[in-house]
Amino acid sequence: MSEKLKYILPTVFFLTVIDQISKYYIKTHFFFFTKIRVIEGLLNLVYVRNKGVAFGFLSEISKGFRNPLLIWIPVITCIVLFIYILINKALSKLEIAGFVFIIGGAVGNLIDRIFLGSVIDFIDLYYRNYHWPAFNFADMFISIGIGLIFIDVVLRKFRK
Repeated sequence: MSEKLKYILPTVFFLTVIDQISKYYIKTHFFFFTKIRVIEGLLNLVYVRNKGVAFGFLSEISKGFRNPLLIWIPVITCIVLFIYILINKALSKLEIAGFVFIIGGAVGNLIDRIFLGSVIDFIDLYYRNYHWPAFNFADMFISIGIGLIFIDVVLRKFRK
């Protein structure tokens, strides 16, 4: 087994499990559109289903086109990223971590899409009447992964 695989697969699995447990909890303990205030003026827990991608984008297109599209794109992306990690010897640990977070998040949301036809979102960040669209741990993992890759790019620029 590749040295990288010893870390990649368990990490992707761990991230996916965290995401799925959190969504299972929300699904079994909340009603649709329930709102629980966690931090006044900042954070609510809600239960919403997102048929689209980020910010509900593509949620209005036909289900017959949307569902296959939103299943196959993450599958292909995860396969490409996984192969890229394995064959690219020049990747830094930070880049690998970024790609692994992206894969873990994508798999978490992919499971929802396959079994539910939509993604469970439950974290509602807001300030006064300004709400960021609800999201979940998988979305956070994808964002963290992108952030890690961005940090690596910036660090490489400074080192040169």
